[in-house]
Amino acid sequence: MSKPSRGLKFCPVSNDLLYPRENKDLRRLEYFCKNCDYVQAAEPGETCVHVTELKHDAKEQTVVLQDVTADPTLPRTQQVTCPKCQHNEAVFFSASSEQGMTLYFNCMLCQHRWRDYV
Repeated sequence: MSKPSRGLKFCPVSNDLLYPRENKDLRRLEYFCKNCDYVQAAEPGETCVHVTELKHDAKEQTVVLQDVTADPTLPRTQQVTCPKCQHNEAVFFSASSEQGMTLYFNCMLCQHRWRDYV
């Protein structure tokens, strides 16, 4: 059994691009030409019309904003102590990776950043 192609489809009449749409009466996916009346039903198993693949490198995954202490949407905690100045209030946020979840802290007093692996 061959894998269905995800490439572009073209009208055999006008050689223009075929666009996907839902035929609500027949409850199926079909491709149509915007320049003529040509319509082609999608083959079974050909229901994927778009694929987006995101690839992130390690540098992108650990981006920390410059001034997170000024962000009112981030949660704050008084249950941690800054390893640099011993202040007990920090802004924190989390990030998940293949290694597990990581909590990032930013001290409200000295702006020191540290992380805790959960």
